[in-house]
Amino acid sequence: MSETGGTSRAPRRRKSTRPAHDRKRPIARDPERTLSRPATALRSALAVAQVDFKALLRDRRALFSAFVLPILLYPILFLGNSWLERVSKETLSARNVRIALELSAMPAQDAQRMEELLGQQTPIEISHIDGSALLALGTELETGATVSADERKAAHRVLGDKADLLVLARPLSGNPAYALRTYFDGQTDIGNEAERRAGVSIDTLQHELFTTRVRAILGADPAHGLDAEPVDVASAADQSGATLGRFLPLLAVFVLLAGASYAALSAFAGERESGTLETLLVQPVTSRSIVTGKFVAVLVVAIAALVLNAGSVLVSLQLGLGTLPGGSPGHGLILDGGRLFGAAFLFLPAAVFLCAVLCLVCGRARTFREGQQLLLPLLLVAILPVIPATQSDVALDPLLAAVPLCGPALALRDALRGDVSLGLFAWMFVAQCIWAVLALSRLSTLLDAEKVVQGVENEAESQARNLQSRVAIRWAIVGVFAVYLIGATLQSWNIVWGLAATLWLVLLPLAILAARGTAHRAHESLSRALWIRLPHPLHALGALLLAPAMTVFALKLFEWQQHVLPMPSSQGEVTLFAGAPGEHTLALLLLIALSPAICEELFFRGALLSGLRRDLPAWKIVAFEMLFFGAVHMSIYRFAPTAILGGLLAWITLRSRSILPAMLLHATYNGMLVLKEDKGLAFDATWNAALWAGAVLGVFLLTWRHIRRES
Repeated sequence: MSETGGTSRAPRRRKSTRPAHDRKRPIARDPERTLSRPATALRSALAVAQVDFKALLRDRRALFSAFVLPILLYPILFLGNSWLERVSKETLSARNVRIALELSAMPAQDAQRMEELLGQQTPIEISHIDGSALLALGTELETGATVSADERKAAHRVLGDKADLLVLARPLSGNPAYALRTYFDGQTDIGNEAERRAGVSIDTLQHELFTTRVRAILGADPAHGLDAEPVDVASAADQSGATLGRFLPLLAVFVLLAGASYAALSAFAGERESGTLETLLVQPVTSRSIVTGKFVAVLVVAIAALVLNAGSVLVSLQLGLGTLPGGSPGHGLILDGGRLFGAAFLFLPAAVFLCAVLCLVCGRARTFREGQQLLLPLLLVAILPVIPATQSDVALDPLLAAVPLCGPALALRDALRGDVSLGLFAWMFVAQCIWAVLALSRLSTLLDAEKVVQGVENEAESQARNLQSRVAIRWAIVGVFAVYLIGATLQSWNIVWGLAATLWLVLLPLAILAARGTAHRAHESLSRALWIRLPHPLHALGALLLAPAMTVFALKLFEWQQHVLPMPSSQGEVTLFAGAPGEHTLALLLLIALSPAICEELFFRGALLSGLRRDLPAWKIVAFEMLFFGAVHMSIYRFAPTAILGGLLAWITLRSRSILPAMLLHATYNGMLVLKEDKGLAFDATWNAALWAGAVLGVFLLTWRHIRRES
């Protein structure tokens, strides 16, 4: 027995001397009791998820605000809105309205009928007053003429405290023999109510007189059979699905982020700030298992919040407690369980992707407050790809199906309204699953035990380290808002001089001011902070070769975007100079090509990029450049082409260590667009082949490491 005992103790002593990473592996002689590594990782992840669930359940305030409150809030919101609308209408309908008449220019029979119709809009008080002060204005009362200040003052004196609305008939010399005009105070509810009642009476009288006159001339209406009776072939479920499909994608994104945010902040940023994450990472569990468990907890909380919020909204709508924009008031929503289940299944990859991105954002936050500051930008970015789903004329195609969040939002909308395309839905689901897997794979490497255990820098040190990039971002925000407010005002006065002033008198001084601060903090010259230096000739040639291909790409991208997000006719092309095409080409090149190439590049690729490169990696610099350069052009319809151009210009500036190649590309790109519109420049098949060959050569010249200049 002693030999047996000695034999059994020897391996245990050897096992206790193994390194820590070897002791993580379960060692057992019985094969039936040995766990595989995937099973161990799964068990660890489930254990972490269970711990996070218990921690979340202890926070009763967060649970109440995320789960209980929405269930109660939506019915109360719908009921309160309906009650306020009903009370407002009933209150206004019950109020006595005072209407003054000056109908001496009308035939007596018509004036009497008008007074009878107004008397039906009870409760109402009708009086007759002298409107000679208004009639004395003469031609200023012509129908369709602009209302003058004298007319407003005269009407105000006539009304005074005597009436809420005045109906005035002005005599005319032709046919018709008179014209009506109503005067009321649109600042008051009673004035608007009086105008509504008078409008109903006037419309009724107009219809009666028109019908009588037509019958007197033509007899029976020969076109009476053309009064078509509209029949909507869409079923009630289709109509309800179409109404819900324009609303539910936005609600899903809002609720997913709102419901999962507190769980993600608590699981990542909160534990990092409190120091409990260090204790967890030194345990014999892989960081992949820890992150997986936390992600599962966040995903379950998000889906639970989405189900409860959406369920509360749908039940409220089906019970007729309220309506959605575009819905029929007073009618409940007809829901199809199969459509709802299918739409929820199609949106599942988007939920996984969104929760993974949320965990990435919260996992990189060093403190709970820093994580909270990142939630609003994440929400705004997540809403943008969902907006096309609110437009019924934007169709789901293979390209949109592959766009994160956009594809699931469009598929959810189509599934709810019964437009099923199995091929597109399958491709969308596969593409979104790929995005979700990529986000999860990135999430698995989020926590670095060595960095966390060594200690996280405090917030003051982190802010001091990232001072240059944070100041640069602030200047970028100031520049964008300056263009929005000052530039838009200047251009509304005069488009040509306003555009020139925006570039040379707003954006250029901001670029110099921002670069001066960067140069002072970095102890370098202003020209160096603006990256004004001679580039390598091959870099300049490479940028020039990229311009034609970038022009063709932007035109194709804008043409495709017209099908996805059509530009309204009111925001179409603006004519800067009057005259025939080609008459002001030189002025257009100076204003549209050369001026932006100088001023915009000095601000974005000069001052902004110079500050960002001190603290941030290249991909973040390019991302910020794309965001701000796309935003400064003040049009969501041109955001994609300009953002891509901004990212390309930033990459070229980083490669060449000079702003001049970006200026050259920018000026050439804008110049070719001007020549296309003003001179009819076209790109045929031969041109396209040469352009893309030049673009390949340009990329090669810009990426050739042997000519790269180091700063």
